Amino acid sequence: MSDPIQPSLQSQVSRAVLWNTLFVPLRMLAEIAATALKLTVLPIAAYGLLALISGASSAFGTWIDLGTTRALPKFIPETMKSHGPAGVLRMLLTVFWAQAIILTAIAGGLIWQQSTYLGTLADKIQADTRIDVVSQTLLQELLGSQGWLFITIIILMLITGVAYDMLMAFLNSFFKQRAWNGISLLAGLLPQLLAVCAIILAQLSTNPLRWSVIGILVSVALAPAIAVAVAAWQVVVVWRGTNAPPVPTDAVAFRWIPAGFLRYTGVSYLMTMTDFVASKSFAVYLTSSITDAALLWAGASLVGMVLSYLYTPLVGITVPLFTRVRSGEGGTIQGAFGSIVRIQMFLLVPGGVALVLLAQAALRLLTPQYTDAVMIVYVLVPCLFIESLLTMAHNVLIVYEELRLVTIGRMLTLVVIPLGFLLSPLYGVVGLAIAYGSARLLAGLWATFWGWRRIGLQWPWQFMLRVCAASGVMAATLYACHLLMPVIGEGLPLSARLALLPGYALVTLGNALVFFVAFRIFGGLEQSDRGQLAQMKLPFKRFIMRVL
Repeated sequence: MSDPIQPSLQSQVSRAVLWNTLFVPLRMLAEIAATALKLTVLPIAAYGLLALISGASSAFGTWIDLGTTRALPKFIPETMKSHGPAGVLRMLLTVFWAQAIILTAIAGGLIWQQSTYLGTLADKIQADTRIDVVSQTLLQELLGSQGWLFITIIILMLITGVAYDMLMAFLNSFFKQRAWNGISLLAGLLPQLLAVCAIILAQLSTNPLRWSVIGILVSVALAPAIAVAVAAWQVVVVWRGTNAPPVPTDAVAFRWIPAGFLRYTGVSYLMTMTDFVASKSFAVYLTSSITDAALLWAGASLVGMVLSYLYTPLVGITVPLFTRVRSGEGGTIQGAFGSIVRIQMFLLVPGGVALVLLAQAALRLLTPQYTDAVMIVYVLVPCLFIESLLTMAHNVLIVYEELRLVTIGRMLTLVVIPLGFLLSPLYGVVGLAIAYGSARLLAGLWATFWGWRRIGLQWPWQFMLRVCAASGVMAATLYACHLLMPVIGEGLPLSARLALLPGYALVTLGNALVFFVAFRIFGGLEQSDRGQLAQMKLPFKRFIMRVL
């Protein structure tokens, strides 16, 4: 019996983009609802404390990662092709044990230095004169009596994080976006839903603040464990159904890791570490008070949330795509790079413009106590959105193993450290946002320049001009609509603020249509992109083709 025909690379990518996109609304609605509830119900000091805990978990998770999250999507398909399933299993076991050793050391250090770490959190609470005495006292007591819970939650998050990242990297390597997004949706929904339940139930207790914080901590540890179980099941399904090519008779002898893996993961580890340094998770520890930590986390989270959803269609696609194109499975690297960048431009440029214009209204509607975070949004949107566009060249350099250039580019992000210490005293928490946003932008510019010089990657300038022109038209109409909307005054009750949300949602959707029409008038899609879009299986494809 003949083997089933494997879908083409273009078909796999198209299907992956489709499944990525279809899951966006559910994830977005769940996260917006849960985030708005946490920011509304929790005092700003409690939210700041949770931000610092999340920052610590991100820091330790970065150390444990060893660069494997970025490396596995490249090496899993290569190893499957050259050494079969046994080679992939050996590589994954090697990665797992290496990470387990580091995780054990970090967990032991956390337990040993528990009082020191909790003391730094208590100092930030004590030093903040902007929070009320009641919240300050309750949080101090919580750290004193339940400090062991904070440490336990961080360790559990690290354990599940190791398993989750490895399993999801496997699914990404084979463009299993339906499974990936289903699990990602579960991992995103469960913490939010559990947090909502915890906050609501906590309001029935005699100490709502205490039990809200504890409930949220438990939810962020329990939800990933469930997601890991589902991911493991999906990996087993994919593993059994993978039609691995026969291993060549002249294949390299037994190896626990493929050739070049250590070198590649070393550079990937540098990328992961520098990504962390130039992020809110690091910057939040440079803040001087718990309130500043909360404001920075709220503003950066808003930008990151919107950016992540706009980027969702391409999640888990770029590195496997560039790797397979380079190995000769179809297409050219310039064609793949150009298509990916054009998709990004089409999503990120108008999305960033809309976010800047609507940020203040969104914060006033959902979280009035965080209105001061709007300046952080204004700083981070241009920095992070442009950097996201520029990193496509960085991914190509990684796949082509131009590791010296990649290393230099990542080292440039370390400028965030002197910038942070220089700008923070001058501009406060906004200075920290400027520091880490500009550091990421600098690294992206470096990668794009050398992608052009070394590999010949061409930037789609004409397409960019069309998108920018259409975004300018949308910005003008959106600003005019904003002026006509009701003024959101201070002290407006929650019910009145929520009543304004449908109007702003309609304005946003209407101006999205304005962008589509203007984009069509200015020339629309490239001919090659139209051909690819015509071959994709999309809902409402005829309408989409007509508009674009």
